[in-house]
Amino acid sequence: MKLKMKTAGMIGITMGAFIIVLFLFIRPLLINDAQLIDRESLMIDLSRVERYIGAEAGDLQRTTRDWAYWDDSYQAVKDQKTGYINSNLRPETFSNTGINFMMFVDDEGEIVYSEGYDLTNASRLDLENDFESVSDRVGRSIVPERTFIVRNEKYGHFLISIEPVLTNEQEGSEASYLILGKILDTSFFEIMKSSLAVDLQIVDPIGEKVPEIKEVNSHLLSATVSFGKDLSLEVHKERKYYIEKLKSTNDLFLTLSIATLLLVFLVYYLMDLFVLSRISHLSIQMKGVNFDEQLSLNIKKSKKAKDEITDLENSIQEMLGSLEKAHGKMSNLAFYDQLTSLPNRFNLYKEFEKRIEINDSSFAVLFFDLDGFKQVNDLHGHSSGDELLKKISERLAKITEKTKSQLFRIGGDEFILLSCSIERKVLCYEAENLLEALRQEFVLSKATVSISSSVGISFYPQDADTLDDLLQYADSAMYEAKKNGRDNYVFYKDLSNKNHYKNMLNFKNNLMHATAKEQLFLEYQPIMDRTGNQVVGVEALVRWNHPEKGRIAPLHFIPLAEEIGAIKDIGEWVIRKAIKDIGEWNNRYGQSLMVAVNVSKSQLQNKKELLRAIDSALFENNFPAHLLQVEITESDTVTGHQEIGALIHGLKSRNICVAMDDFGVGTSSLFHLITMDVDVVKIDRSFLQKVPASKKDTILLTGIYRTLKELNIQVVTEGVETAEQREFLMAEQTHLQGYYFSRPVLFEQLKEIQEIWKIPV
Repeated sequence: MKLKMKTAGMIGITMGAFIIVLFLFIRPLLINDAQLIDRESLMIDLSRVERYIGAEAGDLQRTTRDWAYWDDSYQAVKDQKTGYINSNLRPETFSNTGINFMMFVDDEGEIVYSEGYDLTNASRLDLENDFESVSDRVGRSIVPERTFIVRNEKYGHFLISIEPVLTNEQEGSEASYLILGKILDTSFFEIMKSSLAVDLQIVDPIGEKVPEIKEVNSHLLSATVSFGKDLSLEVHKERKYYIEKLKSTNDLFLTLSIATLLLVFLVYYLMDLFVLSRISHLSIQMKGVNFDEQLSLNIKKSKKAKDEITDLENSIQEMLGSLEKAHGKMSNLAFYDQLTSLPNRFNLYKEFEKRIEINDSSFAVLFFDLDGFKQVNDLHGHSSGDELLKKISERLAKITEKTKSQLFRIGGDEFILLSCSIERKVLCYEAENLLEALRQEFVLSKATVSISSSVGISFYPQDADTLDDLLQYADSAMYEAKKNGRDNYVFYKDLSNKNHYKNMLNFKNNLMHATAKEQLFLEYQPIMDRTGNQVVGVEALVRWNHPEKGRIAPLHFIPLAEEIGAIKDIGEWVIRKAIKDIGEWNNRYGQSLMVAVNVSKSQLQNKKELLRAIDSALFENNFPAHLLQVEITESDTVTGHQEIGALIHGLKSRNICVAMDDFGVGTSSLFHLITMDVDVVKIDRSFLQKVPASKKDTILLTGIYRTLKELNIQVVTEGVETAEQREFLMAEQTHLQGYYFSRPVLFEQLKEIQEIWKIPV
């Protein structure tokens, strides 16, 4: 017999007579209060629904004001500037602000600009055909309400907000209005239901009526609230208190019916025997479950009966078994490096906390950075780099497992060793053993390679009492080890100029965030035609305006950006900014100025990301691809010919011009011209320094021009600094670039430079 039958049968037979009598007199009084509470609870839900819609309306109104009270908006509508639309009414504008359409209308109600997107599928809205009800209400006349809701046959409802377009100071004539709209579709109301935990549905509009509570059935109440003339929501509320009171009265009457100690004892005994003791035992076992300990998650099952609690015990046991497996997998993902299986950075912090909790604890932090790992990646590919990291981890782990030291991989080619000793002699011996192990050759699938490592060592708590500081100090010492010739170790205590390394780390950190903090800017150096009389293009050159050090040249921060992995963000920013600037220039002045951008070695190795960034920038700015020139430094093409060749093919298939920069200073220039299939060669300025004064230099340069002409490759000669050089080069049919024409200038100064060279000199 099931548990429910056991208890219900015993209690029902004993107390039937008492329940019948007491129900007739006491039940109505108790339930009446519960009904009042349920009604009050329903009215509270109605208020929450109203506040939710009001909050959405308030957010939309604030967004409308942000856009409407803006000098750019005011001037754009006043002057009918389409550039404002191209710059601001992009698809990401709508997704970022959470709105679906935007209209600018004049004081006659005529639409000036309009744009809209369905954010669920990123499709453009047909504002004329799909939104006739919206257009009728807000397109032809400006309604007095600032926010309101209208119904749409296709999308459901729209929340609308209207504000006059004014300046930042909220000045100007109210000659035009900004209208923002947000779709209130089924998903909106589903999110609303989930957020408020209420049961509601859209019903036919009832107008501005006072909500009236209705009893749907014995378990449900309802009331309708209106938002204007187009939207009414019916809120359902379970009669929770009524049902609970009904149940409690039954329990109360049941308790009162137990008139004798014998019956009370019998009920308690049965409940304890079949339910309470077993649930309590199960609860105690569940409290003992601890995922932080390596325990088997099992519970002891009851053997008293076979009923629902037995099923519950079985279900809990199955759940615990699944949780145990999932926890093991999650712990491995969270605390161990998936490539090498070594403990990762999170595990390092966890171990550090354990160690410092021990009284009088002291230990050393050894920061390992591999020497030559980048070359392995460049020469043999990232798969070989990953294979090398695995073999390094295995080799070091065999050494460290014999001691109490713990090895961690915190990212890239950086490893951390926590040693229990702080004696220099012991640490020197330990470091030498590890360095010697790394000096031995590694046999990989594609090649046999040799590397070394530079190690920095700091002490807890002598050098610092936080792990971040210890890692920073050990990192500083590691850089000193690299500076001293690599393949050795340095103690942080022995650094003679600790501030230098702290400043270097701060400099790196500043560079990592330079793009996000808008500290980078571009300068443009003109590229002249073959006569030297007309600007036909510009080369974009990145600069860094450091908040403390001022302007920093690329020579000082680009190599560092390559080292710390910031070059990707910087390179993509340069591409977007240069295309945007020159696109605006060409649109403003009706020209077809070409822009050249340089790409780094790291960008060349990530072909897909580079092409994706270029495609995105061209699309966003509607920039003609043939006016973009991507410059690849010759020295960066020494390795990875196949990958770079594929990149060049991808660029040229998009009609993008490809140039080889700094030609002549690499290791195999002429060979690269045959294999790389570039459109333009930029002759390095070193060839021109002694021309035409030096006969040998002149002959060499003339020969290069002849060869490039035979190969049908366009030429740009850099470093033109004198009128004599210009006169010599005019006969060679080469484009010209150099300080003679202009130094790199800010975007705002380009017009002045162009005006100067309109007249032949």
